[in-house]
Order: sequence, then C-alpha cells, then structure tokens
Amino acid sequence: MNLSGKVALVTGAAQGLGKAFAESLLSKGVKVCVTDVNVEAGQATIEGFRKTYGNDNAIFSKCNVTNEADFTGVFETTKSKYGKVDILVNNAGIIEEKNWRKTIDVNLVGMMQGTHLGIENMSKQHGGDGGVIINVASSAGLQPVFFSPAYCASKFGIIGFTRSWADNPSNAQNGLRFCCLCPAFTETNMMNINENSTLSVEATMKFIEYVGVNKISTVAEGFMDLLTDETNNGAVMTVTAREGIQYKIRK
Repeated sequence: MNLSGKVALVTGAAQGLGKAFAESLLSKGVKVCVTDVNVEAGQATIEGFRKTYGNDNAIFSKCNVTNEADFTGVFETTKSKYGKVDILVNNAGIIEEKNWRKTIDVNLVGMMQGTHLGIENMSKQHGGDGGVIINVASSAGLQPVFFSPAYCASKFGIIGFTRSWADNPSNAQNGLRFCCLCPAFTETNMMNINENSTLSVEATMKFIEYVGVNKISTVAEGFMDLLTDETNNGAVMTVTAREGIQYKIRK
C-alpha cells in the first residue's frame, strides 16, 4: 500500500501502542487523527507530534468508542480537516475483569462500532476511496489466559468479527481490506497489575514472565507490515517476545 497522501484515524492513541501506530504513520507522511478518551494525554501527544511532523499533519479528537455520537463525530472531524479517511485503526482497549461488561463494551462493541463507521465512510459504494481497517486484538484472542476471561472473550470476538468482514464478497468492489493485529504482553500501561485482576498479582506476574513482554517498537513494526502489504485481507498477525512477528492466518 502506498501511504503517500493517506489519512488515518487511530483510536486509543494518546499513549502506548496507539501512539506508536500513529507516529509510525506520521513518519511515512500519513495525516493522522489521534483519538482517545483521555483528553489531557491526547493533547500532549499531539503537541509532541506537531513539533516533529508539522502543525497540519496531526489532530486530536476526544472519543469514547462506546459512544456512537463521539465516534461519528471523530469521522466528521477527520473528513472536515483532511477530506477523507483511508486507514482506520481500532486500537482502544482496556483490561477490567471485575467490570467485565465495560471490557466487552470498549474492546468488542467499540471496535464493531468503529468498523461499521469505517465501512460507511471509506467504502467506494458510499463515496469513499476504499482503505484498510486494522482491528487490534491480542494473542489472548487465540488462546485462553486464565486470569482474564472477559478480556479473552473480547479479543476472540474481534478476530471472528474481522475475519468475517474480510470474507465479504463486496470488499473487492468497495476497495476494503480487514486485518487483525494480535500482540502479546507489551510495554504499555495495560501491563499494570491492579485490583481488576481475577487472581493474585504473584500468579499473574509468573504467567507474564513465562510468556515475555514485547517492545512497543516491535509491535509497531508488525503493524506497518500488516498495513502496507496489499495481499493482507483477513490476515491475523501475532507479535510475541518469544517468536517475534508471525502471520497465524494469511490469505
């Protein structure tokens, strides 16, 4: 995929992986709308991006992905500023096992809502130029993790939803691709073990130590490969500390 002149919208991009994805895109000349529910962090991120990449290449728009009006408004803001959306990265996610309904709402329902809005705004059938939707799941969407069943359920759902859309026969005429990125534990704030865990901190940390922790830069590298390879529709990529970047499913 030639990234020249492209416009991206990245959710949960104030920090962590979303911020890294946004910066990877900016470094390739893509204009980016950074969205996040955390306004203070989002504005700080944009200020940093503008110092490096210029004032006109990145904007911030507050978005709670569970709020349809918020999400719709983000697309409107991005199109008003840049004229279109070519790349949607549904990255926003949380781990709150004791508040499992919120985990499902943010991780799964929010991603589904974003995908439907992406199709509506990007599909050639609806006047868009086509594009790519990358939904960020997790290696926990491919195997069980005993201390985060709700999180696993949400990520399994993301993979099934994304692959089902990728099989839609109308994608070719609408210029759309759908992919899943599935990183394992990564150096982000989501690694903070707190009262939301269903098990002891000790048991959780032993499991994380066994699996290993990704560097953010490695996940961002995988993200760019998944995005730019135009043969990737329905692809599922994992990124793990032990095995690096791998395609688990590639069509």
